[in-house]
Amino acid sequence: MVPLEPFEKVLVSKAFLETEHGEIACTDCHGGNAAAAEKKSAHAGLDPYPALNNPDAACGECHDEIVGTAKNSLHTTLSTFITVLKTRSDMGKWEEIDKARKNHCAACHTSSCGGCHVSRPKFAKKGFINGHIFQKRSDPFNQCTACHGSRVGNEYYGMRGQGDIHASKYDMDCVACHKAEEMHAAAPADLPGRYHLKEMVACKNCHQGLEHGSVRDHALHIGKVQCQVCHSQTYVNCYSCHVGKDDQGIAYFQNEREIESMKIGLNYDKSAPGAAYNYMLVRHEPSDLEVFDFYVKDAFANFDKVPTWKRASPHNIQRKTWQAANCNNCHGNRELFLAAEDQLEYEQKANTVVVVPDNKVPVKRKETMPIKFPDVTVRKSMVVTPGWLHGNMAKVAIVDARDRDSFRSGHIEGATLYDPLRFGLRDNQNNLNPPAHMSTNFGRAGMSADDHIVIYDKNGRIAGFMAMVLEYVGAKNVSILKGGIEGWEHAGYHLTKEAAKPTPKNFNGQARPELIVNNDFVRNNLDSKDVIIVDVRDIAQAKGLAKHAQAVRAGRIPGSLNLPLSALYMDNGALKSTAELLWLLKSMGITPEKTVVTTCNTGLQAGGAYFILRYLGYPDVRVHDESWVSYSAQR
Repeated sequence: MVPLEPFEKVLVSKAFLETEHGEIACTDCHGGNAAAAEKKSAHAGLDPYPALNNPDAACGECHDEIVGTAKNSLHTTLSTFITVLKTRSDMGKWEEIDKARKNHCAACHTSSCGGCHVSRPKFAKKGFINGHIFQKRSDPFNQCTACHGSRVGNEYYGMRGQGDIHASKYDMDCVACHKAEEMHAAAPADLPGRYHLKEMVACKNCHQGLEHGSVRDHALHIGKVQCQVCHSQTYVNCYSCHVGKDDQGIAYFQNEREIESMKIGLNYDKSAPGAAYNYMLVRHEPSDLEVFDFYVKDAFANFDKVPTWKRASPHNIQRKTWQAANCNNCHGNRELFLAAEDQLEYEQKANTVVVVPDNKVPVKRKETMPIKFPDVTVRKSMVVTPGWLHGNMAKVAIVDARDRDSFRSGHIEGATLYDPLRFGLRDNQNNLNPPAHMSTNFGRAGMSADDHIVIYDKNGRIAGFMAMVLEYVGAKNVSILKGGIEGWEHAGYHLTKEAAKPTPKNFNGQARPELIVNNDFVRNNLDSKDVIIVDVRDIAQAKGLAKHAQAVRAGRIPGSLNLPLSALYMDNGALKSTAELLWLLKSMGITPEKTVVTTCNTGLQAGGAYFILRYLGYPDVRVHDESWVSYSAQR
């Protein structure tokens, strides 16, 4: 969330004065002294956040019925979070536990009328959305996903995975499903979990009677599996949150690890409305036995009473998904179902009711409809595993494509730092520098076109971009490390802080200018049947709901196809199987007989997409180097 300028946070526009709220005196809601002539006196007793601190007086004066329930809604109190904490806790230590909760959790797990209707929520550093003008419908970017961003927002708009069809195809915002009846509903004091709220939205509210429709699999699966089991994509799972205060007394929290994956578990709570099915998606929450140790030791004497793998409803729905593309992508696929081996040692007992034993994994089907993949040959050597790299470190040139601070904190032994965002790959217009210029820099960093160059980063995307650039200037054998730096560590290999000085080389590469196209090429091929332009930005930018800071306007190239880059890379630099990636491209109409042009805002993400397509064996892939920032500036 980009910080707002101070003047944006306090602006009261003239347009506001013409609204119903603008006709109300400032002091009626905020207090203060309207008769005072000086600012200090006028602001005496002023409450800048009346909707948060005193909703009954500030909002209830006019909206008494709504405030009467909303102040006790899950959106405001998240009372079920406290319920779960108490279930796990040694209640003799509750005072210290609740203090920790308030210091670290309450900033996220609470909201107010103002945080949904006039300003950013407290967690998102506040600031008006539209000059103090109240809006009935919440802003999905600055309000809804300002809080629900790391999971819901990233999944819905394609910052993780392909995004949600409700956003990409139907232009639906959060309020399209999560209406006021749900958001304002008072939660009963004994509500065991959010899925038990009777006003909670459900898929069947819109998608009714599917078991009687034309889709055979609906009739077979409805009542047995949660809808998301078949219609969701991979999602983030967090591990081992710890909280504390730094030397300045500032409260912080940190997750030990986040992994993008998908797991099906047993439904342990069929008492929730509409949850009579047997199998459901489960997401790992970051609960840890020692999460509050900074405040109180051994806080969770009853940790085992609540699972840490809990029912999930990812906001990344697609009509067609990999697990539903073939029966045996799910049936007989032990890896997709939660196992005891997926648990941390201290949470084994807590998740007994969720784990799917071998005898409850649906058996593999004997006859299924085969999947037709594009006719390509995957270039397997373009992605290497940590194990392969560990055994071949003396034979390759290893490049760390992260920033300097990350490199200094720990890197793979023998790696050379080359941050492509800083080290002379792009000019002031964000276009690639001349190949000769870049070749000189690569040579100084100890690389030659004949070396086998292996690049790693944190999430794969930057490594993919750098690999594209190296191919462009003539490198013959470039790979990226699967899983990046996190995959290396998770495989058990050590890092070093000692930086080796690279031995300069003559790069001696033969540039390949045909890999790069400009705006003229794109314009001349907008209607070509032989060229497909793939916009790899997130859904919000591709639909013109948001834009890059350097772009003249929001939008996308006419006729381009939007496939977010996050559909091709997972969060931590891991990659989905080549079969799944090829199936996805084919289902999107991105086929190898066409010239595939990747585009984004500045060419960076387009380069990352280029790498994956080349890895998958696509013969003619090119990068729109000028991309949207340049294209949007030309009328």
